[in-house]
Amino acid sequence: MRFRFWMLIALALMLVALAGCANAPGGGRGGSTLTPGPIKTLRPTFTSTPAKPKPTVTPGGAATQAPAPAGQAQPATVAPPPASPTLEPSSTPVPPSPTPEKASMTVSSPGATNVRSGPGTTFTKIGEVQQGQSFEITGKNQVGTWWQFSFNGQPAWISGDMVSANAAAQSVQVAASVPTVPVQPTAAPRPVQPAPAPAPVQPTAAPKPPAAPTKFRAAEARGITNPNDWITLRCQLTPDLSNGIPGTLRVLRGGSPVAPDQPFGAPLNWANTGMSIENRYLYNEGCKIELRPPVAGTYSAYLVEGGVPVSDPLDFTVSGDTREFILLWKPR
Repeated sequence: MRFRFWMLIALALMLVALAGCANAPGGGRGGSTLTPGPIKTLRPTFTSTPAKPKPTVTPGGAATQAPAPAGQAQPATVAPPPASPTLEPSSTPVPPSPTPEKASMTVSSPGATNVRSGPGTTFTKIGEVQQGQSFEITGKNQVGTWWQFSFNGQPAWISGDMVSANAAAQSVQVAASVPTVPVQPTAAPRPVQPAPAPAPVQPTAAPKPPAAPTKFRAAEARGITNPNDWITLRCQLTPDLSNGIPGTLRVLRGGSPVAPDQPFGAPLNWANTGMSIENRYLYNEGCKIELRPPVAGTYSAYLVEGGVPVSDPLDFTVSGDTREFILLWKPR
């Protein structure tokens, strides 16, 4: 720098001296006078220091360093951070979220089903619904056995056993206002009435003993298994060498008659005529008695003439399916 500075000073001095010579008399050719022109003032020049090159960004996104001047070290290339990917909008439309299914029910009970003001059969009936009708569920009771819904603009309740609810009904909450069970008025206790006195037991009239010896003695009561819904009694007599007797058949249980006396409608006839006379017996279908219903117990039978027993009593017992008897007497 100093060398150049002093060179410029020396050059300026030389130019001043030359200008002086030109202006001196007779200093020029032909005696012409030289008119000095304007002298340009030289300004000192400064050498600038080269600026640090800036990195150049290429279209691909990578930064490149501009070449450094000769004699200077090449700066290191710094790679920029990767650019964030740009998300392009999708052209596929996003389907709207499905509308959640509402809790509903359909009446499944045949015929008419009662609708009540609360969850229970003790609440007031406010109407009826028919099988197949559907309603939106708005609530349930605490135990989930009754559903609440809107019926003619007012809250109503129906039993869960009478309807079919959809899957959304599982998430139904307990109704905000569940009616309480109405308190039934307690009836005033009735005064205890004294028990009526038992009716006096009337003595059962026993059959009068015959005034004279009976004509027939008891022989046998043959029980026959017969599961009919009645008791059948047939009267038979062993041979007495006569062709019938007048009279009736009387049957008692516990000392009281169980049926009207059955008269012999026709004289007794001989049966088993092919047998010996000792083994034959007299019979008459007209003296058959049927007792309904077949009450089990011990019975007594008599042959009666003119209202008076003419035979010894013949006892027999009705039990199980043994409900038919053949009553046999023998003459004395």
